[in-house]
Amino acid sequence: MRERHGSRFRRARRWLDNTLLVLLIGLFGLGAAAVISGNYQVRPVLSGSMTPGLPIGGVVVTERVPVSELQVRDVIVFHRPDKPEELVVHRITSLTASDAGPIIQTQGDANTVPDPWKVSLRDSTAYRAVFSVPLIGYAAVWAHGPTGRETLMIVGSFLIVGAAAGSVIRLRQSTKGERRDTDQLTPDSSGPSSVDVDSEVRADAAAASSSGVCPICQSSVRHPGLRGLACRA
Repeated sequence: MRERHGSRFRRARRWLDNTLLVLLIGLFGLGAAAVISGNYQVRPVLSGSMTPGLPIGGVVVTERVPVSELQVRDVIVFHRPDKPEELVVHRITSLTASDAGPIIQTQGDANTVPDPWKVSLRDSTAYRAVFSVPLIGYAAVWAHGPTGRETLMIVGSFLIVGAAAGSVIRLRQSTKGERRDTDQLTPDSSGPSSVDVDSEVRADAAAASSSGVCPICQSSVRHPGLRGLACRA
């Protein structure tokens, strides 16, 4: 009975492990597809201008939305006008429409004064912050570098191979356990049958009749068990 429960527990655990693995792979695939499609971006927070909402060392996840949907108080990602190679994540404090596109004034939540520039949004879309995740910003910066990408590819390959190997091993172990449980429930046909036992008793009784001793209780030949081939004492 215990082994049956153990076999069921192993099957349930294997099913749960496989389900979690599929969910993780699915979530990773959805996230990768969203980033590759350009609908979402993940940006590290490397300065304290947006604390405490966006702490240093975290990442901010942004969604691409039409510029017409932007409003004051939205946090967006944009290229710094005086240094276009740098990206800034700040909050919109004012928004003015123009023929060339909306013109916005921005400011960091931790800053006491607005940014010393105004940004003209000439594209039809912009990236607006959706949520942030703390403590993994530096890891994201490292992952975006050449060394980080190569390392992640190698580690990801090992994880996929390890997960596949683990599933195969668990499947083999569960199969062996089920076979062992089945073997224990099957009656052993190698032992003596009731017919063989009766034959041996009859042979012993016949031998006892000639010797005058009951093979069961070792009494004399007058014992009634010698006549019925079974001791009734």
